[in-house]
Formats: sequence, structure tokens, C-alpha cells
Amino acid sequence: MLTADPVGQLLVIGLTNGAVIALNAIAVTLVYAVARTLNLAHGDVFALTSVLVTSLVTALGLRLAWPPLALAGGLALTLGAAAAGGAALMGLVERAAFRPFRDAAGAGSRLAPLIATLGLSFVLYQGALIWRYFLPNWLPGEHRSVPGVPELPRDSIPEVLPTLTLAAGPGFTLTFKDALVIGLAVLAAAGVWLFLERTRSGRAIRAVSQNLELARVLGVNPDAVIAQTFLLGGALAGLAAAVFALYYTHPFANAGAQSGLIAFAAAILGGIGNPVGALGAGLLLGLAAAFSDYYLVARWTPLLLQALLIGLLIVRARGPAAAEPADREALTAGAPRPAGRWVWGLAALGLLYPVLDQALGLQRLATATSLAVDALLALGLNVLLGWAGLLDLGFAVSFGLGGYVAALLTNPYAGPLAAALPQPLDFSAVAAASALAGGLFGALKGPLTRRLRSDDLAIVTLALGQMARIWLTGLGEGANIAAIPAPRLFTFALLTPAARYYLAGGAVALAAWAGGRLLRSRIGRAWRALNDDEAAAASSGVDPARYRTLAFALGSALAAVAGALFAVSFTYIDPEAVDFRLSAMALAMVILGGAGGGPGLIVAAGLVGGYDRVVIPLLGAFLAQFQAADQRFGSAFDPRGLSYLNFGLALYLTVLFRARRGRR
Repeated sequence: MLTADPVGQLLVIGLTNGAVIALNAIAVTLVYAVARTLNLAHGDVFALTSVLVTSLVTALGLRLAWPPLALAGGLALTLGAAAAGGAALMGLVERAAFRPFRDAAGAGSRLAPLIATLGLSFVLYQGALIWRYFLPNWLPGEHRSVPGVPELPRDSIPEVLPTLTLAAGPGFTLTFKDALVIGLAVLAAAGVWLFLERTRSGRAIRAVSQNLELARVLGVNPDAVIAQTFLLGGALAGLAAAVFALYYTHPFANAGAQSGLIAFAAAILGGIGNPVGALGAGLLLGLAAAFSDYYLVARWTPLLLQALLIGLLIVRARGPAAAEPADREALTAGAPRPAGRWVWGLAALGLLYPVLDQALGLQRLATATSLAVDALLALGLNVLLGWAGLLDLGFAVSFGLGGYVAALLTNPYAGPLAAALPQPLDFSAVAAASALAGGLFGALKGPLTRRLRSDDLAIVTLALGQMARIWLTGLGEGANIAAIPAPRLFTFALLTPAARYYLAGGAVALAAWAGGRLLRSRIGRAWRALNDDEAAAASSGVDPARYRTLAFALGSALAAVAGALFAVSFTYIDPEAVDFRLSAMALAMVILGGAGGGPGLIVAAGLVGGYDRVVIPLLGAFLAQFQAADQRFGSAFDPRGLSYLNFGLALYLTVLFRARRGRR
């Protein structure tokens, strides 16, 4: 309980929270120093290990009432198991997501491992979802989840860290468990610093982080050193997860990406490869968060921390980004290829689908419309990744922006803007306004390409997406807009599912046709030149900043139109429209369809979206007939609850296949 003068207690809370951030940041700074690419699965390793800790404490039956030596032994066993579990998970991540993309010289693609770790993060997140079925509080046949919202482990453990008061004064109390957490962070930073400075393995890690080629010449095996660093980083992440779970007595199964980004911010602030700096930065961020929670509004604190990460990355760049090697070949397609005859068959199927749907009694027109919206979103991201070689992990923000613009323009109950306009508005005007808003938002990202490398740019856009989601969620019910009027086109009201399907399908066809023409134009050739060799393109008169800003503007405009289509077709928009999972789904479609191509993307959108919305529900309903309600194993592996696993594996395997194919 905070007193009227809470500064002292806020310092204690901030230092304690900062100690957990610091432990995670020390792990991040070591791994990033040698890999030079952010591991997006790091936060999920931390989150999943925290679930392991609470389950282990429950299994051991740890209690404060235990004799001191027995309690100390149980806590030591828990910390050791967490460190081992984190190391094992991080070792698997290095083996699966980094080593396959390293070339013989030890370098390699930056974007491919980043996307691969994204896929693995979904797999680890699914592991946390499955875990709930094996917890003591799971009830056979229980269905607690809100539709579309995964049910995370809700385990809790008793207090096992002594709460003995060590110091007290005006407005603050320092307990033993507060001091223990802070002390562990200090010991970890000191231990890692001594390891790097005084041991042969530590010096090898420093050598690889500073100059991989020179380290190889001196006899250092970079692959072995990087693997060892990932194991050490995983052990530290596991220790951080254990400290978090034991201190707060519950797991941290959600928000894994957020914890990873905050730790990365501390690692940058403290200096990459500097464990003592990571400690200081983590404590500083913890203090900032504690004071923000108390003096501002707690729900905005993560937004401020994400903004800090973006600022740190931009400041760290300190000038124009250096030209990078053409490491995007594995993910992008070069010159446009002529469309085969199958494209005409695809077009005919699209035109005739409403007739077939009615004749066969499928009742899937709404699903087909959503797949068309997905295809338009994928075409927008393809402009960035496939043509310009830019990875935007917050691409869903443009989609959500378009949806909200459409809602505010057409729904008088959503705000004064629609009430001041003549209603009903034609969808062409709504789409134009949404495209303009999305294009302007995308153009604002363009200057970032002058300063940031490809992977840093991806991290910044991911943080922007997280900020948008936090802001919309913080608005509460005001961010949920329903009863959006049906679209009208040229005075015709599109009230039927078939009419809305043709509207979405027409938008996809128009975007695919226009995109093909654009790719063959001077602008398209400039994008391909930048993608292949930026230095050579710049020497030929191509302005990298100008053309990449144009790519951001055009891609974001297409995503915004897709969002507007979604809003008017399904009559609602909410914060889920900017969710990170939507950006990742679009990324999977682009990679699966072969970034750079048009018809292939439409097919990929149908495959990815159809699997998620059609195949999985049908398969789950079929298997449910043979599954008893009290079967724990069957419940855990119900196909309807494995979407994150399936999606993560698909994303990982696709980028792995594309990367290996690109090297041939």
C-alpha cells in the first residue's frame, strides 16, 4: 500500500521490476551481440519458462512453512530447472532459426532468421496454450475461452520467497524478496562481465561480436561460439522468468513479444554486449515504468517504453544506413513473370463462386469475402517486401487505420465526422479517404529507411504496431465500432453477401492488375534495382529514400483499402484489426506465394486464410465426435486450438524453404 509520499516505495518497486528487465536484457545483449539480429522468440522463451516454474513449484509443493534448508534447496532446484529449460529452448531456436541461414563465411540473411524466429515464437506461444490442459486447475470438458481469444495458463503458486522486512522508513519498505531479486540481477551482471573478461570462452564471444571474420582467422569457431552464447542467454532468460514467477506468484504466459522488446530496449540503452550497461538500463526502465504507472496511467506505460525503443534505434543509427548485401533474395522475387493459363481459370472460379456456393449449399460467401480482403492486404505487403525488400512487422496498423477511417466516415454514431457529411457515402470516396490516410501514414515511415538497417526497421515497425494496439485497447469500448452501414457503389446499396464478395474481389483484381503494370514501369525497375544492389542502383541515379518512401505509401494505402473493405463488409472494426497476428498472417501469405508475384499471392492468401477459417474448424468438429470431454490429451491437441502452432510452423518452414531455394 503506497503512502501519501510514495517516492520511496516507488523506488523499491521500480528497482525490483527493473531487475527482472535487466536479467532479460543481459540475455538479449549477449545473443544480439553475436547474432546481430533480434530473436523475436526470446520473449516467448521467457514466458513459457515462467509457466514451467509455476508448474514445478506446484509439483514440489514448495511452501514458506518448509524448513529453511529444504526451502532453499527447493528454490535452488527451481532456479536451476528454469535456467536449464531456458537454455534448451534458446538452443533449439539457434539451431532452427539462425544456423540454417548462415552462409559458409558465417554471415547471411538478416530478414530470414528474423522471420523464422517469428514463426517459432508462435510455436512457443502455442506451447503455453497447451500447457493449461495439464494444470491442476483445469476441469475436464471445460470451455472457458471467449471465441477467438486463447485461454492462457492461469496457474498461481503460494508465496515461497521470505517477506521479512529488511529496511523501513518514511514511505517505503524493503523486504527480503525485494533485495533477493535485485541482488540476483547484480550478481548475474557481474558474473557475465567476469565471464566475458576473464575466460577463454568469454573472449571468444567478444571476438565474434566485434569482428566475425577476424575471429575465424584467429582460430575461433563462430558456429560453436554463437551456439554457446544462445545457451547462456537462454539460461539467463530462464532465470529472469523464474524470478518473475516466484516474485509475482503467477506465470507470464502472455505478452511475450512485449517483454522481448522491452528487454531489447534496455540492451540498446546499456550498449550491445555490455552486461553491466544492460543492468543499469534495466533498472532505469523499471524505475521509469513504476513512476509512469503511479503518476500517469498504468495502461500507457508499455506505450511509452515502445516509443523509447523506437527512439533508441533511430538515435543509434546516427546517419544513413549503410548498403547491405542482397540478403533478401531468399524472400523476394526479381523480375515479373508472365502469368500462366491457370490465372484465367482462377479468375473464372472467382467470378462463378457465388453461383457455385449457392448451388452446392456451401454458405461460404462471407468467408470468401474475408479471403479476398486477406489477398488485398497481402498485395499491399508485397509492395514492401517483394518489390522494395522492406519488412514491416506492424503492417496491420495500416489495415486498422483504413477500417477506422471507413467507420468514422459512414457511422454517425461513431463520431461527429459522419454526421457532418452527406450520407450515405459512396464506397469509392470511402476507399479514397482510407487510401489517403494509409498512404500518408506509410510515407511517415519512409525516412526511417535512411537510417535503419533492414532488421532494425522491422523491429521499429513491430514496436509501432504494438503501440497502436496498446493505444486502441486503452480507449476501451470506444475502440469498438459496430453497426457500420453497408457499402454503396455508384448509388447501388451492396446489401447481399454476393454483392460484397464482388466488391472485395473486384478490388483484388484491380490491385493485382495495377501492380503488374507498376512493376514493369520505371518505378518497379527502380524497386528491383534497390532490392538487388542498393549501391549499384544509387550510382545509376536511383534515390533509395524516395523510392522506399513511395513503397511504404503505396503498400500502406492498399492495406488501408483492405481495412475499409473489411469494416463495411462485416459492419464492425475493433483493436483486433491492428493485431500483430494479422501482420504475421500477411507475411506468411507473401512468402508462401513468392514475394514479388501477383496471382501466386492470391492463391497463398486463399490457402493460408482457408486453412485457418475453413479447414481447421471442419477438422476440429469432425474429430470432436471421437473425443471424450474428460480426455486431457485430446483437449490439448484439438485442431481448433492449435492455430498458432500450425501458423508458426507454416511461416517457419516456408521461409526455410524459400531461403534454401534462393541459394541454389
